[in-house]
Amino acid sequence: MREVQALIQDLESSNSSIRDKAALALMDALDERAVEPLLRAISKPENANHRGTLVYALGAFNCEAYLEVVVDLALTGNYEVSTGACSILGESANSAGAIRRIRAQLNKYDQNMLLAEHHHMVWEGLHELTEAESGIAP
Repeated sequence: MREVQALIQDLESSNSSIRDKAALALMDALDERAVEPLLRAISKPENANHRGTLVYALGAFNCEAYLEVVVDLALTGNYEVSTGACSILGESANSAGAIRRIRAQLNKYDQNMLLAEHHHMVWEGLHELTEAESGIAP
């Protein structure tokens, strides 16, 4: 396997195939140094239509520190990104603190302003998740 630093550098590539291969290799390596570079690659406007694999790879890591960003991805991304972000949120909703943070970020969105049908479904699903999981111990 290529060195982690080289793979992280490949996340900066303008070629989505190179980025995707790097993201999957980083996911396999499970090196936590990949989390922030993956998030940077996901957030780049030029990658907006090519970030599903990046979000998928992000799901292999502990994303509890980035729950707000992941909620945003779930409510603004294309279907693949939203699905991947929801998976991450489902895995991360394991403490009262995480639930509160997810709910707080979710409450920043007006459901009537969401663009795609899947965003409405995600919004409703996350509300259900945070209500059902609100009994989790801190």
